[in-house]
Amino acid sequence: MLRLAFTPKWIGGFVLVLVLATTFVFLSMWQVDRAQHKNDAHTSAFANDKTPLNEVVSAQVPMASREADRLIEVSGSYVPEATVLVEGRHQGGQRGYWVVTMFAVDKARLGGGLSGNKPVAIPVIRGFTPDEATARSSQAPSGKHTLVARMGPTEAPEPAVGDKVVNTVSTAQLVNYFDVYSYGAILFPEPDQRAQASGPELEHVTFHAQESGGLDVQSAFYAVEWLVFAGFAFYIWWRLLRDAYRQQTHNQHQNFVVVKKPGQKSLDN
Repeated sequence: MLRLAFTPKWIGGFVLVLVLATTFVFLSMWQVDRAQHKNDAHTSAFANDKTPLNEVVSAQVPMASREADRLIEVSGSYVPEATVLVEGRHQGGQRGYWVVTMFAVDKARLGGGLSGNKPVAIPVIRGFTPDEATARSSQAPSGKHTLVARMGPTEAPEPAVGDKVVNTVSTAQLVNYFDVYSYGAILFPEPDQRAQASGPELEHVTFHAQESGGLDVQSAFYAVEWLVFAGFAFYIWWRLLRDAYRQQTHNQHQNFVVVKKPGQKSLDN
């Protein structure tokens, strides 16, 4: 088979395969680079550009993970009775509570083809305090407000631990408590939003952004796909060569049967 592979026809085919495979490898490298930098570009684009909440997410549908950390602006008003305390939170070396109040969003959009008359609200992390009594007595600002905040992902629900005291900020849980529509996100007001979020009795909750950048899974998958194509090109060439060699070997060893004509005494006549 090696002798057949070194004939002009098969050498030419191998050169063509090398060209194709090289192209596929370069495409794979491009996708790897894209996978490494795509999330960086996406994150940096969100860094300081405020986007209206209603342009980013709709109520009652999951928030895309890539939208987390986005800086948004939203207008509306707090729903004072829709407040919970989230226990077991730590800040400044102290264990305490987050005070979370639902914020009714102006001109909110319902996703998933839903419609209804319930208020549409999003949880706002108004502040932190180590004292339960302070947390319970804290009142959300009244009237209309425009908040500038970072969006964070909602947390998984866990059983409540007391009267309006929970372990996690779960919109799936809060919509059942307060009979509202909500979002698959929670809001962390920016440090300069204290007047719109809390009072002097609460400490501002620092927003911890996701790690920037990382690997874009879709582009990484495409990179692997191009490498598979490169390997497949070599496989096709080898398979065709093997089939040609087998056919050649079969022809060389084929046995012919010669039948004498009627009355013919020997094959020489």
